Amino acid sequence: MPVYEFHCKRCGLDFEELCSMDEVKSVRCPSCGSGQVDRRLSVFGFSTGSKTVSSVSSSSACSACTRRSCAGCR
Repeated sequence: MPVYEFHCKRCGLDFEELCSMDEVKSVRCPSCGSGQVDRRLSVFGFSTGSKTVSSVSSSSACSACTRRSCAGCR
């Protein structure tokens, strides 16, 4: 099962959830319990020893990022 990133519209919490595609619609915020969550685009990466490499170039990662704090922004 994949890990999806979510943003709660009620309390603003960004969180990750391990779930199947069928379960995505029923995800609730772990902080406030709201079902009003948006699934975010994820940036996938892999480790090459001591360095983590993003599968998206750093210039395109921030174009989809609203927080400016994802791995591609650093």
